[in-house]
Amino acid sequence: MINPDIDYYALLNIAPDATADEIRAAYRQSARQLHPDMQDKQGTSLLFRQVQEAYEILSDASKRAAYDQGRIEAGLSPQSVFQWKMQPSRTALSVDIAEQVVYLLFDVAAGPAETNKRRQPLNLCVALDRSTSMQGSRLEQTKASAQRMIDSLSDEDTLGIVTFSDKAEVVWPSQLLTDPIKAKAKVSAIQASGGTEILQGLVAGLAEIEKRRKAYAVNHLILLTDGQTYGDEERCLATAELAAKNRVGISAMGIGEDWNDTLLDAIATRSGGLSHYIASTGEIQHFLRERLQGLSSAYADNVRLIFKPINGTRLKSAFKLSPYIERLPFDGETLPLGSLQSDTSISGIMELVVGPHGVGAHRLAQMELVGNIASRQLDDAQLRQDVTFPFDLQANPNTPAPPHILSALAKVTIFQMQEGALQALEKGDVAGATHRLETMATRLLDMGEHQLARAALLEAGRLARSGNLSPAGRKAIKYGTRSLILASPKER
Repeated sequence: MINPDIDYYALLNIAPDATADEIRAAYRQSARQLHPDMQDKQGTSLLFRQVQEAYEILSDASKRAAYDQGRIEAGLSPQSVFQWKMQPSRTALSVDIAEQVVYLLFDVAAGPAETNKRRQPLNLCVALDRSTSMQGSRLEQTKASAQRMIDSLSDEDTLGIVTFSDKAEVVWPSQLLTDPIKAKAKVSAIQASGGTEILQGLVAGLAEIEKRRKAYAVNHLILLTDGQTYGDEERCLATAELAAKNRVGISAMGIGEDWNDTLLDAIATRSGGLSHYIASTGEIQHFLRERLQGLSSAYADNVRLIFKPINGTRLKSAFKLSPYIERLPFDGETLPLGSLQSDTSISGIMELVVGPHGVGAHRLAQMELVGNIASRQLDDAQLRQDVTFPFDLQANPNTPAPPHILSALAKVTIFQMQEGALQALEKGDVAGATHRLETMATRLLDMGEHQLARAALLEAGRLARSGNLSPAGRKAIKYGTRSLILASPKER
């Protein structure tokens, strides 16, 4: 059986496009150097057999074609549309156990050939909340940050700017950014007034993007707000889903304490964008710059994992780990991963429950990685991998997972505690929510996350006294715990 995980080209020290003559010459040279009669080093015999196996595969045209295709589909070839790595928490599973758990840590990155390619032009629209609550430093900082973002764009990029309160206004119609000074002047003239209706900003912003939208381009709406919207939440979510169908992402940024984090998170998730909590106005520029850098390095959108269980396997839970921790909804077979940048990866972890199996290697699931790649004008480009495990009588079910998987699981557990505390509070279980926050704080202290631990303890005390969390504390805990996958202070 041909194993695409073994790099036969590297074994023979040749390029993947080597000719038949180059393969033959490389094999002869390696065989002379590694032949057991010529060497007495430990391990040489094994390496010699691997070189023979490499030559047997690569010298046969049909076997080589099958091997190359397997490398491409596994994300291990320079021609692969993605690079896809998967590491299990255990190397072997126990025989005939009714149910056992195994974790799969996965990492998805752009194909090797894409890392240095020129960026795609951007088709952006910025929707700025100009309601009365934004008056003062919030609006001034937002305007200044938007102007700096304009300076970062090129004349090949398309930009539209809308403002919204209880109605929307197009400040700068979508167009190529050939006159940035005039665009910045329009931003300077924005004044605060009215209430907050997020739907108005979404609809007006998406309409500007639609004027220049292309199927194979980076089409994105950036929404900034500091307020709640009332009565239009469901229509906001429906609008986000429609945007996703048109390959338009939405990044939602909430400023201060009084915005609806559940709504903005859902808008971002459903459209394949990102959401952010901006605690102070001084952070607006940082988040806008970071989002612009991410969009400038966009590689694929609508990336998803399709998980097809086999032989009694089931997926219990799945979490995305980067750019931040979030629970992945599992709709039938599909796990949505959002957008992928060319310079960073998407990582995540899956919890599988495995039924009883006898001795030997067993296939537990088939997985497909699918995404739309604008630079190659590809829809539904895909890789495939089988999840196969050996079942061994000697396997120890209590063998600890590798340290980096344990670290990821510890942070996911804290994120789940935060989720559990908020859910308990919604049900009126103040004592249960308080206990979860206190336990979470203890674990955060063990990790060296002292600032976040203090925030959790403060909110636990407030909850025990008043039965409520402060808006700022709730957001600090929620968005702090989902950012934990970045190295903790102890790991740094």
